[in-house]
Amino acid sequence: MQCRDTGCGTAPGLSTSGPSSGSVPLVRRVQGSSPAPFVARVPIGSWAPLGRRLVVLLFLYGCAPHHSRAIARLTAESNVRLAERQRFEAMTKQDVAALDTLLDDELDYVHTGGNLETRTQFIDAIRNRTLVYESIAPSDVRVRVYDGLALAIGRSQMRVRTASGVSSFEIRFTEVYVRKEGHWLLTAWEATRT
Repeated sequence: MQCRDTGCGTAPGLSTSGPSSGSVPLVRRVQGSSPAPFVARVPIGSWAPLGRRLVVLLFLYGCAPHHSRAIARLTAESNVRLAERQRFEAMTKQDVAALDTLLDDELDYVHTGGNLETRTQFIDAIRNRTLVYESIAPSDVRVRVYDGLALAIGRSQMRVRTASGVSSFEIRFTEVYVRKEGHWLLTAWEATRT
């Protein structure tokens, strides 16, 4: 039997109808055959369920993981910003109980003067009121989240009272958060006056 459109052979049991019949040509060149390709027409309807499934699977594979990664990143950034706000609020209210839940045990806190404090030293300075944060107004804070770590860089207007008096100044800061037991904890802080 010859195909009407191409004049080539066809496989038994496959449609040989023309292009308007709703079939798709499958072209395959057989080794050692004449230059004319082997053409078999397969009805489009038999491919439709597979085609729809393939499109859905490609969509889910290509878009969904990226979409859920983006949502997870935005959620983590939001949670880091919340932890930062809660910490600044606890510092201005001298709420050491709240600070205790917001700071990592291995905290390294470097003040603008360059002195380094541990978690315990930092909390004690706030508890004993040797360091009183009267106001903290962060701005231009950028947060980047990595696997279990977050880096925040920003500026802040500070008003601080120490034994030498009250001072107001602007700082640029870098802070690192670590995710432990579902919470973002400050593990490193370093600030420089601008």
